[in-house]
Amino acid sequence: MFKLGIPFLLVAGVLMVGCGVVSVTGSGNVVTQEEAITGFDRLDVSQGFQVAVSQGDSFSVVIRVDDNLVERLNVVKEGSTLKIGLDQVRSYENVTLQAEVTLPGLVGLDLSGGSRVTASGSGKDIAINASGGSGADLAAFPVVNANIDASGGSQVTVNVSGTLNVDASGGSQISYSGNPSLGTIDTSGGAQVRPR
Repeated sequence: MFKLGIPFLLVAGVLMVGCGVVSVTGSGNVVTQEEAITGFDRLDVSQGFQVAVSQGDSFSVVIRVDDNLVERLNVVKEGSTLKIGLDQVRSYENVTLQAEVTLPGLVGLDLSGGSRVTASGSGKDIAINASGGSGADLAAFPVVNANIDASGGSQVTVNVSGTLNVDASGGSQISYSGNPSLGTIDTSGGAQVRPR
């Protein structure tokens, strides 16, 4: 009986973790970690990270988190995309999740889980996908054309001089400046697209 009980408890523990039962609280001791990652022009940000993006001649990735979250960090490059997030099998409370990213060019943003991105610089075309109450403020990052897909109460601000295409749902808010031509604009569930 005892020998059978140990495997059962191990399996039960794994299932509990897989269901997100385990919660991690930030230690309050924030540490800075630099990542030697280059060659990306897209960002995938999740788990509520707050990311400040700036345009520069070289690449830089600086992460600031509670020291007890370092081992749970997920900062990797896949293709031309830099992914910033945490181990997704846990919930997190009272945590510091910040990043500063410098790169020569930005063409895509994928935001989820209440993440926030602000950007400065400029670009040509950009594609933004925001879900789960995420936000992107690109008022200081003028682009020519922008394609935006927003859902779940997300908020996106862009500065566009060419064409703006939007698919927004679930109360999402899209604000724009730059006097763009409005291309395909699809809204549902109380979503809005309006000039700043």
